[in-house]
Amino acid sequence: MIDGNGNFYKPERGSTAVPDHIMLAFCGDAKTQMAVIWRTCTDVECGYILFRKENETEWIKAAAKFETQETDIDISNYWSVRLSGLEAGTKYVYNVGSDKNRSENFTFETEPENLEKFSFIVISDHQKGDPCHLPDYSIVGNMLKVALERHPECRFIFTAGDNCDNGQNELQWNGMFEGLKGIIESKPYMMCTGNHDNRGFITYFPEPTGKFYLEHADFFDFQFGAAYPENGPEGYTGENYSFDYGNTHFLVLGINAPDIVEDWAYNDLQNSNKTWKLGAYHFPIYPVMPEGQNNDGYPWLRKPIEDGRLDILFEGHEHSFARTFPTKGDEHFDKPSEGTVHYIVGNGGGNIYHSNARKIWHSAFYPQEIRMGSYTLVEIDGNVLTATAYLADGRIIDVFTIDKSKDLITPYALAPTYDWTKMAFKGQMLELISRELYPEKKDGIWYAPFGVVIQFIGGKVIKEKDTLYVESYGHRATFTEGSQLVKTDLGTVEMHGKPYFYRNQLFVPVDDSAKMFEMEWYYAEHNNFINWNTSSEDKPLSKHPEE
Repeated sequence: MIDGNGNFYKPERGSTAVPDHIMLAFCGDAKTQMAVIWRTCTDVECGYILFRKENETEWIKAAAKFETQETDIDISNYWSVRLSGLEAGTKYVYNVGSDKNRSENFTFETEPENLEKFSFIVISDHQKGDPCHLPDYSIVGNMLKVALERHPECRFIFTAGDNCDNGQNELQWNGMFEGLKGIIESKPYMMCTGNHDNRGFITYFPEPTGKFYLEHADFFDFQFGAAYPENGPEGYTGENYSFDYGNTHFLVLGINAPDIVEDWAYNDLQNSNKTWKLGAYHFPIYPVMPEGQNNDGYPWLRKPIEDGRLDILFEGHEHSFARTFPTKGDEHFDKPSEGTVHYIVGNGGGNIYHSNARKIWHSAFYPQEIRMGSYTLVEIDGNVLTATAYLADGRIIDVFTIDKSKDLITPYALAPTYDWTKMAFKGQMLELISRELYPEKKDGIWYAPFGVVIQFIGGKVIKEKDTLYVESYGHRATFTEGSQLVKTDLGTVEMHGKPYFYRNQLFVPVDDSAKMFEMEWYYAEHNNFINWNTSSEDKPLSKHPEE
């Protein structure tokens, strides 16, 4: 950091000659390889790892490489080493550092041969913004320590994003590493990026100012690119990668450049013959938030997620727990072979959202409006996968099991199918307000009582003898019975069909009316409902701040 006289000084939690930020990660074949990273000050110019089998005494030395990085508050050397030629199913002891300054001893274990039974922990949204200049990540750290005491057989930790509050500011990562000290030195830590991992502030002192988002997770990729597999799409490795463990293939999707990620992710899944295919992507495709939307990345990611056949996609962002029915093409099914289960992990940092709700696509939901973190234990045993979501105090939120040999999910839950077409907005059923009012398809065109939809979301609706005036989301329109012409805030629009009255409501063409109000809609044929959506959640991207 720079003081008032232009002199550099080390920040609290800044790098020193003693190694810190020590972390394990899978970088290739988990049976024979392991990556280790750490940080020191720039005075240290020679570093290495010493490792040995737990039951042996002779140490093996492997040189590490480093890159120097000047961040917004510090200048440090970032070290990495990729161990190879390890023995499967073997526990190793290691330490890192220089001749003068060594870390304490830690352990790691390689994947056993022919592994079909193992477990891992999933967390998400454990970011902490306070105290502002010394963020406290003890909530997630303490939760994980207790979780690992409950589940000592857990082999690694998998995240669904928002690992820190502002990923372009080093003090946030300093807080995360401080909070996870004593954990990720011995359990590989496999992160997915979220929107918070992509953002930063131009300055943090005396208060954070100049918030920006990046189209590339620069500092994340710099810190962890040497730890994770370098098999992602060109230009976006680090935040996109995949790896195998046991009979399972893991796909990690960053939130940037979905148009570039699409083909890489699809081909990656197609090239895997593992029993299970699990993924992580931060933004929920089927959200619980009232402002949630999925049209930023999903149009591109639909192909790998659905056609690539992910069994489960772990998601975050919304700080509540939820999981969907097996889903494909916006339709919801009963059997795991029919679609992907979208699993919103909840939050690991006790960060509360107050307006989340269960939607038509969710078979399970918990609001998590409690100042307590949560995590999910995933246990795989051959063709059976069980995911158990816990609050930090040990209470169980949800348990569900997929049995591939039986093509069955338990507890039993049938996806809804309706006799008469129902209406939903952002997955929320209109229910009582639309009783006895159902969309109709005539001559290939869907018609619906659009005024009821607008009333449901709090818009303005005026019904007169033969007209309907609606106003919402900055747009307005006047529909007239029997006329294809509509007066809107953008001028007169001609629709593809003529409105008609039924049960005292004016039914208008769904597609035309949705476009007038910048809405999207779809018809879920298997379930027989129409869902409207609007893009109400902004994720702005701005340029990297100039030095």
